[in-house]
Amino acid sequence: MSALPTASGTVTIGTITVELPEDEARTLFLAAGARARRGGPIVISRDHTLYVNPATQISLTIEGGFANDYDPERDLAAMSRTRSAMSA
Repeated sequence: MSALPTASGTVTIGTITVELPEDEARTLFLAAGARARRGGPIVISRDHTLYVNPATQISLTIEGGFANDYDPERDLAAMSRTRSAMSA
């Protein structure tokens, strides 16, 4: 029995591009967007850490389209609420 192929995503942050499974690509995309709001370093892979700021170009491409409902603004707001609750 073979496993079903998982959708992959391509995340580009500045000049660095990485391919990841869809869920991981979404998470990295959101984390980079959140970090870019204030500026600061973000770990992209074992080999790359990049400083991002509001001017950094960040993109996400999912091969074959998004498998699940995706609203980055909603997901980013949910991450912010979770983070605020954890620091309270």
